[in-house]
Amino acid sequence: MRRISLFTVILLCAVSSFAQSGYTWRTARDIGEGARGVVAGTVVDVGSANRLQIEMDSDQSRVNVETDSVATQYNGFGGVINGKPEIYTGTSGFANVRTGDRIEVRGTGRGTGAVVADQVTLLGRSVSASQVGVGQTRSPSSIGTSTDDRPTGTVRSDTTSRAIEGTVRSIGTSDGRVVIQTTDRRMITIRTSRTTPVYYRDQQYRVTNLEVGDRISVTQDPRDTGYDDVTATRIDVLQSVDETTTGGNNNGGVVTTLQGRVNRIDASGGFAFVDVGRDEVRVDMTRAEDATGHRIGASDLRIGDRVDVSGSYNRAGDTFVATTVRYTGAGGDYTPLPRDNDYTTYATVTIIGTVQSTLDDETMLVVKERDTNRTLRLWALEDLAVRTKAGTYTTASTLRVNDTVTIKAFRDPDGTLIAQTVRLRSR
Repeated sequence: MRRISLFTVILLCAVSSFAQSGYTWRTARDIGEGARGVVAGTVVDVGSANRLQIEMDSDQSRVNVETDSVATQYNGFGGVINGKPEIYTGTSGFANVRTGDRIEVRGTGRGTGAVVADQVTLLGRSVSASQVGVGQTRSPSSIGTSTDDRPTGTVRSDTTSRAIEGTVRSIGTSDGRVVIQTTDRRMITIRTSRTTPVYYRDQQYRVTNLEVGDRISVTQDPRDTGYDDVTATRIDVLQSVDETTTGGNNNGGVVTTLQGRVNRIDASGGFAFVDVGRDEVRVDMTRAEDATGHRIGASDLRIGDRVDVSGSYNRAGDTFVATTVRYTGAGGDYTPLPRDNDYTTYATVTIIGTVQSTLDDETMLVVKERDTNRTLRLWALEDLAVRTKAGTYTTASTLRVNDTVTIKAFRDPDGTLIAQTVRLRSR
């Protein structure tokens, strides 16, 4: 009986130990709701609210990790106190996690690709880092900070600087930080400034022209001794992400900017024609946004506007496809010019002008505005009611060129005008 009891105790301890450690998840799809388990990988993003994302060692799938601001335990991120490794808990431990760290997470699954962490253990990083705050010694079984002995990626070095090659994974537009992933899956943060040059095909661009997926070579500042957080003095684009989607056509897919003056506008086709100094470039505005992220179309521009346009040429090389359009002021500062049609919200507008083209001639009604001399195109049904000068009613199909009209129209955020009421005027 004593032997049976002893065997039972040992078995229960083994089961308890197994239940505590859980199953080792090999892919993000293995993670089940409420299941206990372990996952290991490389940190690719450290977000807010104590959340981070790792790329699994096994199949490179991504796992979202949620940590508790009080209870989650962090092992291996500190030094040694009285012969025992430091342990961090909660927010103080989360602050020590950096992009590029290899970690092991033990916790409970929240469904496919998500884990709530009880313990986070540092498996390795390229160089040791100073800790944020002071940890505590709670368990002699915790491991100390180890050094990652995996390859450090593709590095070319000389006596003054070294170049690091990798693929752009994220771009911080506010702080100028670019995160790249090397061929050995090491994540490196690149610090840049507004003056850091970016070269592609012997032409100089800006850091803001980089896109996720570009393969680049970063020349590190020789005064910088970091390995996973470096300062760049120069960036060379080895292969643009657009080359993989456009087949490497020499005319298309090159991320660049245009600076110049708006010469002509084709609002119906969604094109603006920009004088860049040596020639006129046709700019496709159908997918463009302004500096605040709002849609901006060709009808939003005015002849004479000076603009800075980011984007790339199409495969034929005859059209520049705009992604971002900024208005430029004196000295090159980005300051919006005074405008009377900031198309960012839905609105109703009143237009007074003369008919330039009728519904008999085109699918849209074309009106030249009296005060600004702008030519506006409006959608209108042929049987839309039109009030005459005598107070009677007719339809929009009877309007003729040079008729003076007052139109109330609906305008959407893209600047599209849809006529709601039309009234003929004496002048």
